[in-house]
Amino acid sequence: MPGLLFEKSDYSFKSHRRQITVQNTYFNERFGRSDFEKIEYYTMLGSSVAYLMKYLEKTGEKIVYSKGLPQYFISDIMDEDVVCTIGLEDNKLLLFDDFACWDEGEYIGTVSKDTIKQMRKSN
Repeated sequence: MPGLLFEKSDYSFKSHRRQITVQNTYFNERFGRSDFEKIEYYTMLGSSVAYLMKYLEKTGEKIVYSKGLPQYFISDIMDEDVVCTIGLEDNKLLLFDDFACWDEGEYIGTVSKDTIKQMRKSN
């Protein structure tokens, strides 16, 4: 990550007490105040990613994960593999890196090059 992380002690109007936050010099200089905190639970991850995606979509940007994978393969998706919905009208899914691949109810395996080779493909 660019910049330096540092701890800053200030007053929180939300909790009405002093707090220590972790901030970054790079983000503070370019975008104003920045607060960083550790994502401790998967439940927090979805809302954090949705927050970032909101700002990416405002500028017309998008995140593409390819890393040598075919463009499309067909798989059923389990609810626990979905981080959050993204895109216009929330019609796309952002998946965890280790999502399970299923073909018509049959478990094929955790996503990998070998698993994708076994999956049906689509254009």
